[in-house]
Amino acid sequence: MYNHLMYFAYWVINSLVLYLANLLLPGNVVLGNWRFSSIESSIYAGFWLTFLIWVFWDFAIAKKFNLKKKIVFFGFFLLVNSISIWVVSRFSNITGFALINYKWALIIGFIATIFQKLPWKFVGRKG
Repeated sequence: MYNHLMYFAYWVINSLVLYLANLLLPGNVVLGNWRFSSIESSIYAGFWLTFLIWVFWDFAIAKKFNLKKKIVFFGFFLLVNSISIWVVSRFSNITGFALINYKWALIIGFIATIFQKLPWKFVGRKG
C-alpha cells in the first residue's frame, strides 16, 4: 500500500508541476494537442513522467546505488526528473506535452525534485 500511495502522490505532484509550468510559461511549455486538453495532458504526461521515475528508481535500488546522502539523493532525482521530462516531451503527439528546448526540462526537473520531497514528509518512511 505504501508504494501505491507514493506513486499516486508523485503522479499528482508531477501533473501539478507540469500544469503550473504551462500556466506560467505558456510559450515554452505546451500542454494539449488535438486529442487532449491541457488538464488531460498534464495528467497523462504526469503519469508517464512518474512511471519513468519509478523505473529509474527501481533500477537504482536493484543495482544498490548509495542514495543515503541527501545531496546524492537530490542529484539523482534531479537527473532522473530532467531526463524523464525531456523523454516525455519528445512524445508530444502521444502525451500532449512539449518543451521548446532542454533547458526547460532542467528547470522543471529541478522544481519537480523539490516538490517531490513532500510525499516523504506525509507518507513517512523511506524504503
